Amino acid sequence: CVPSAFGDARGDALYLGLPWCLRYDRLDATGEVAEAGGWAILGADGEVLATWEGLRSEAATLRVHQTDAGGTSWASEFGAVSEGGLFEWRKASDCWVRYHVTGPPVRPAAGSGRWEFPVEWMTYAATGEGCTGAVGSSAVLAADEAAPRVIPATVIDAPVRHGPWLLTPWEWEGEIEEPVAYTVSGDPVTARADAYTEDIAVAREFPRWREPTVPAGWRFGSAATGPHKAPTDGYTATYVSAEGYFAATIYVGRLDDWPYRKMVLNYGESIYETRIIDGRWALVYYAPVSRTPGAATTVQIFDDNAGILYTVHGSEPALRGHNVEPTIAIARSLLGNGQ
Repeated sequence: CVPSAFGDARGDALYLGLPWCLRYDRLDATGEVAEAGGWAILGADGEVLATWEGLRSEAATLRVHQTDAGGTSWASEFGAVSEGGLFEWRKASDCWVRYHVTGPPVRPAAGSGRWEFPVEWMTYAATGEGCTGAVGSSAVLAADEAAPRVIPATVIDAPVRHGPWLLTPWEWEGEIEEPVAYTVSGDPVTARADAYTEDIAVAREFPRWREPTVPAGWRFGSAATGPHKAPTDGYTATYVSAEGYFAATIYVGRLDDWPYRKMVLNYGESIYETRIIDGRWALVYYAPVSRTPGAATTVQIFDDNAGILYTVHGSEPALRGHNVEPTIAIARSLLGNGQ
C-alpha cells in the first residue's frame, strides 16, 4: 500500500485517509485495458494519452481494470463512484493528477473487467522527478477512487495547480508555471469607466451583477465598477450587518492571468483549502479562532464555463474562524443568479 498523501509523517488523523492499496503498473497503449493492473486515459478525440502533460490537461475518459496489479478486485469501490466524484492517479507527493468524474461510470461488459469513467482534470502537482514527457508503459501509479474533497495547505510541499490557482509553498525555490493572459473567446470585455454607488438599483446595472443570499438583517452597502475599482469586467460590492457593521465584500469579474499564483503557508493557524463546490474549482481561506477572533474568511469559486471568479470576503464575526459554511453559502448563491 502507498501511504495516504493527505496525512503527515506522524499519521495526523485530521486529514489522514485510508492507505492507498490500488496499485496499477500497465499503461495500455491500445486503450482496451483487458488485463489486471492496466489503465488508460483518453483525450476527447479517443486517443490514449501517454504524456504527463496530456494526463493533467486533456483527459476526458479514464479506463481502468477492476483488478489491480496485486490481484485485488476493486469492483465494489468502483461501483460506488458516481458523477461528481473524484478520482486520482499518483506517482509521488509532487507528481499526481486529480480528476472530477463528469458522468456516470460505464460498468464492465460481460466477460470484461474494464471500468470507464468520464473525467476532467481538477488538480495536479507536476514538479516531481520524471513528471514530464512520456509516462512510460510500466509506470507504477497509486489510485484513489474516493479522494478527499479538501486538500489543506499543511500537506502542500510543492506547487499545486487547482483550476485557476497555482498554490506555491512560501519557501519554494524551484521552477513554477508562468502565468499567461486569460481570455474567454466570444465574450468580449465590457469597456466601462470607474463608477461608485450606494443605490442598489444602480448597482444592478453593473456588469456581471449577482444578487447574493445574505444573512437576515443584512443590507446592501455600496458597489463599484471600472478598471481601478473592481475586477476586470465586473464589480465590487459591500454588505452591512443587522448591527450596522461592515460584514462582507463581494468581488465578481474575470481573471487577468492563468494561473493565478498564490503563496501559501503550510504551518501556523492560517489555512488554505482546495475544494470542489458545486462541481467547480474553489479555494477557501480562514484562520481558526484561538486567542484572537480569527481572520476574515475568504471563499473563491471559479466558473470555468464563463471565465468568472466569484469571491466573498467575510468580515462579520459569525463568518470568521472554523465556521466557513456561511461564507461558502453566500458564494454559492452567486452562481445561479443575475445576468
